[in-house]
Amino acid sequence: MVKLTSIYLGVAAALVSYSSFSMDEVSAEMGMSQPEFDAVQSSIISAREISRRAEEYNGRPYRRDAHAKATGCVRATFTVNPDIPERFQQSLFSKVGHEYPSWIRFSNGDMLVQADKKGDARGMAIKVMNVEGDPIAPELGHSGNQDFIMTNVPAFFNRNIFDYAEDMLFLAKFERTKWFISFFPPRFHPKQFYRAVQTVTTVINTPLDAQYFSMLPYQLGSNAIKFSTRPCQGMEFPSKVDKSPENYLNTQLQNQLLNGDACFEFMVQEKLTGHYMPIDDATVIWSEKASPFIPIATVYIPPQLINSPEQTEFCENVSMNPWRAVGEWEPLGSLNKARRLVYKAVSDYRHMMNKATVPEPTSWCLKENQTEKCKMERIISSTPDWSWKRDFDYLAKPLDGNKDFY
Repeated sequence: MVKLTSIYLGVAAALVSYSSFSMDEVSAEMGMSQPEFDAVQSSIISAREISRRAEEYNGRPYRRDAHAKATGCVRATFTVNPDIPERFQQSLFSKVGHEYPSWIRFSNGDMLVQADKKGDARGMAIKVMNVEGDPIAPELGHSGNQDFIMTNVPAFFNRNIFDYAEDMLFLAKFERTKWFISFFPPRFHPKQFYRAVQTVTTVINTPLDAQYFSMLPYQLGSNAIKFSTRPCQGMEFPSKVDKSPENYLNTQLQNQLLNGDACFEFMVQEKLTGHYMPIDDATVIWSEKASPFIPIATVYIPPQLINSPEQTEFCENVSMNPWRAVGEWEPLGSLNKARRLVYKAVSDYRHMMNKATVPEPTSWCLKENQTEKCKMERIISSTPDWSWKRDFDYLAKPLDGNKDFY
């Protein structure tokens, strides 16, 4: 458990004042214990210090304390499958067959902007727009959006908020070696050590051919679940790519989408009684043999250009939070409780330091005050070598016939 002096807590309270919401009220609403709240305050201090010190290395702007480097933001659609089981028809999934406009941010997990060939966690964060329902975290605003945050490893190297707060103290000092050694005796956690190695050593060819995982559990209606995305069957990717360019993942992403499209299955895994599927130990991988992932939605990425100045700026400034959601949806466990507070406070901090606003999109349009709709041909690749079609049949026409969202 993290122990904080009264002076340190005073500093934490001062730093938290940068945020435009009451942490006390939100933590009380979530039923957070005082030790958990103290750990959250410590984590906020550490996360902001990471952002500050990383700026000295990365240069402006101030970036996220994790997943600092975006490898690309793309426009996509998120369609609830027509055959979604009834028990999952909650929150945004209640509109069976509906197609939502979405944004996806792909990223590298480190606090520093570094070459893509360096081993690292890889992230996929989906912002689904125009969802209906009451927001579960009012301090995040009534945007009508829902965020899904994932990485390409199925479990985290911290069990709970207390592990996380301790590790963040090391990382805030850029003491990576001490952080790694901290997994050894007397604080030896073999499973956490393995998860840490697994996280910081992965290398991928393209963001489009990885499977991504929520790592943490959520409540969907009456079901506790984890979620994941994986490439749709039939998608093809290069088996070898040139990893020498510093930003090769962005290059591969753009090359794939110049003349082709991409698709992910969005799946959920149910927590079952009688199996070890803990809520508050994020190092545990729930058994897929006992509870296989069930596809309930499809993410479709049309051919497009991804590197316009407006899109690059949007990709840097957009904010993702697992509590930006509606209806019968709730992030579970102490780490998820912490993310509600830490993500908001750190986002407020970096946007304040950058003198930037937080874009919360309502469509694929990036420019404000546009009088005409964002036409597809203005956004997607102008290369005439492909024909506009959907390669995955049941997505060709959503059940509600909605095609006029852009």
